[in-house]
Amino acid sequence: MFPVLAALVAAMPLPSPTPTVVPQIAHVVTSDRGIESAQRTARTTYVVTAAQIAQDGDRTVADAVESVPGVDVIRYGGFGASTSVGIRGSSSEQVLVLVDGLPVAGNQIDDVDLEQIPVSGIDRVEVVEGGGSTLYGSGSIGGVINIITAPASARSSATISTGSFGEQTYLFQTPYLSFQRTYATNDYSVVNAPNRENAQAGLTGLSARYGHAIGSVDVTLSGNLADALAGAPGELGYFSPTSEQSSIGRNVRLVAQTHGTRSTSTLELGDSSQDLSYTCDTPVDSNCPNSFYPTPAPGQTSNPPYAQVLYDQHWMASLRNVVGDARERFVYGVDLMRGLARVDEGTGGGSPFAADNSPIFDAYAQTAAYAQSQWFATNGNQIYAGLRAERDGGLGGAFSPSVGGIAQIAGPLQLRLNAATAFRAPTAEELYYPGFSNPDLVAERTRVGDATFYDPALWGGVSLGWFTTSGSNLIVSPPPLYIPENVGRASIAGLAFSVQTPPEHGLTATVGVVNLYRAQDLETDQRISGRGPVFAVTTALRYRAPATSRFDGFTIEARAQGPQEAPDPYLSPVYATYEPGDFTQVNAYAGYRLAPSLRIEVRGYNLGNDRYALFAGYPMPGRSVQIELQGR
Repeated sequence: MFPVLAALVAAMPLPSPTPTVVPQIAHVVTSDRGIESAQRTARTTYVVTAAQIAQDGDRTVADAVESVPGVDVIRYGGFGASTSVGIRGSSSEQVLVLVDGLPVAGNQIDDVDLEQIPVSGIDRVEVVEGGGSTLYGSGSIGGVINIITAPASARSSATISTGSFGEQTYLFQTPYLSFQRTYATNDYSVVNAPNRENAQAGLTGLSARYGHAIGSVDVTLSGNLADALAGAPGELGYFSPTSEQSSIGRNVRLVAQTHGTRSTSTLELGDSSQDLSYTCDTPVDSNCPNSFYPTPAPGQTSNPPYAQVLYDQHWMASLRNVVGDARERFVYGVDLMRGLARVDEGTGGGSPFAADNSPIFDAYAQTAAYAQSQWFATNGNQIYAGLRAERDGGLGGAFSPSVGGIAQIAGPLQLRLNAATAFRAPTAEELYYPGFSNPDLVAERTRVGDATFYDPALWGGVSLGWFTTSGSNLIVSPPPLYIPENVGRASIAGLAFSVQTPPEHGLTATVGVVNLYRAQDLETDQRISGRGPVFAVTTALRYRAPATSRFDGFTIEARAQGPQEAPDPYLSPVYATYEPGDFTQVNAYAGYRLAPSLRIEVRGYNLGNDRYALFAGYPMPGRSVQIELQGR
């Protein structure tokens, strides 16, 4: 093993002020798969810190990334409802989610849901936008979200909050163990659907981390458990008093790292699993899925209670080495993964309509080797180039090259450029889920690129960028049947602009605009479903009070966006009331220090009471208020 880069890390310059609503920090680990100055990465990277998460009152990782420019969070209801996350016009399946650098299970059964991941035990969330296939492989066409757990702290903290719609949160964090419990009745009213029973949701999270040095090797053992349980009342006009969905995610990681004078070598071992189940009491509930089957199974007078189980588990090993100094940096390594997914429509196995009424078990694998070189000039210019060779079991393989860099144009003004190929193998659910699958799907192949002008010295920082994704065989699930299919040729492109004012007496204003002006199926010339709104705008005004002040500061944030997609012509009149449209959501909070280590926060959400539905049948809550007590 090669030895590591400690002297260089200490000498790296701090980043210039970020032009975004989300602060960047001095070093990141996701952009180039190793600790690196945030100023020296060419890929667009945002960091949401634990302090920002606490200030904003985020309960889940979906909450934490919602204000990141270019990230499109689609919620199918209130707290605990399913949530999908796309980046720069990607689908949620094209975003790779990691915990401490290793992929989480659930992708094979379409259950990597950031609303089901609590914020307890998190140090920060790094979001890398644009294709990451060279370093991370299949599933990172849109980008990478890396959830990084917190190292041991000398202090403990507690947060308790309560608010509208029966929502309560209890969060306790100690040096080695963190616990969170959030519950909501979701009892908000909805026009045309007065019955909101069975809409409750709960999320319980437990995380632990322990580090110890064994000679020259730093060893870290960490793990987390998340249990999400939600009632499923159904869409508007449909009421089910007994249906319930449960999702349990487990992650265990062992990391061994050794440092030399110019290198860092890292071995990572991990196990990740995800259970997804759906139950419904058929004899009692006439709206259970199997209540509509024409006849009971042989030997039965009625259909049994409905039970659906999906499962995904994989084992991972990663070995990499980072070598470098102030002039160059080289990262190379291998990734290995083996997994098993269970796909099941329900009622004890498959569907009564299936030939054998048995679940489908799909074994999958990934074997990859990668390398990337970076060269740094003293004037700030940079060039990088990389290549990955990956094989995804029987689904085929790919070579994924990438190239890019940073060009200093004049003074602090930079041009950051990235170009790469990216790919994604279809998942077990897309291939085998009864009634909503396509066994003939092939892997997505795309070309991704972006160009961003960034000036950290103009006001508090200004950036203007262009991004694009184009290629063949993109997997889409168009209405009304939502059966996945490959799009022959597709083109996605957009612009991103952000500006931040320098702090003035504690006040900072930010504006972020994303214009996804193209997301086209080039063969039909139709906009691709579910790729995000044409326009999304986020503005915020933040005040940070001096440490000596009792008043802790305030934030006012507004998020506005256009329609997610065109109205569905297949909607019934009931759903037509909630055709997807544009909306503006205004959130605000203010804090007060009751004591040096105790503060109270008052938060308001959707203050304009703009009731909206991103997709028909999934209306969001109206105006709500929360009161939160934080102690350290």
